[in-house]
Amino acid sequence: MKIIRHQTAKEFLETSQSLLEAKEAENNLILGLATTLVRDINYYGDNQPLFISVLNMGKCVGACLQTPPRNLILYAELENSGSCIYQLCKYLVDNKIEIPGVIGPKDIVQKFTKTWASFRKVSCRIQVDEMVYKLAMVNKVSISQGKLRQAIEADLELIAEWVEKFYREAVQPISAKEAEEESIKRIREGAFYLWEVEEPKCMAASTRPTTNGITVSYVYTPFENRKKGYATSCVAKLSQLLLKEYEFCTLFTDLSNPTSNSIYQKIGYQAVNHVLQYEFIKNKNDS
Repeated sequence: MKIIRHQTAKEFLETSQSLLEAKEAENNLILGLATTLVRDINYYGDNQPLFISVLNMGKCVGACLQTPPRNLILYAELENSGSCIYQLCKYLVDNKIEIPGVIGPKDIVQKFTKTWASFRKVSCRIQVDEMVYKLAMVNKVSISQGKLRQAIEADLELIAEWVEKFYREAVQPISAKEAEEESIKRIREGAFYLWEVEEPKCMAASTRPTTNGITVSYVYTPFENRKKGYATSCVAKLSQLLLKEYEFCTLFTDLSNPTSNSIYQKIGYQAVNHVLQYEFIKNKNDS
């Protein structure tokens, strides 16, 4: 097998896109990030992203992407994935590339963590047990009072507050400054939407477009507004809007949250990929 480290997102996609798009919805994260990085290499930070393809007899059988300091995003064909993962881990170690964790399809990531732990003598802990959902048509659901509207710069203070809380609950904590910077960038892109009943009750956003799909994320409802149908209405209407331009929508859910999983399934989202996210913890006696 041959490991290729690409210098640009464009080169990475030229090699790996056909592999990844064979399961485009499942690979929405790595494809969406790479597509965005083609447009702006610094979109997710100033650190140089890592782009790697794994080839077997000239055919791409594995791909990974990292936007430091975030986790490595990994995908590989299940067949012969053991050899692919071993060679990838060896390359990362030989080139002194450290990664804080990994995210990807359950079977592939479990193989990777076992191999990485043997190379680096680290402990592996599941951060999030997730499901990727795909939607091609919105079901008829009960819509609460209110309406969907696109966020504007006047909403920045509220959006930034909710983005910070969203990260704290669903991903990992970020600073107020990071939340504000991310919010203004995405508001200007027209990505954020609010469900409003005289005043905003919850939010959602579109992100990471791929060739045929787009992801719904940043779904957040303050505690006082929950269990009133606002999130269901917001996501349903936003998804319906996005389907005018894209063939499908995708989203990630934490499987430990049955409420959100139930909401999305009610709207019409169908599970397509079980994803695990691990973090690596250095053992104290590891030199």
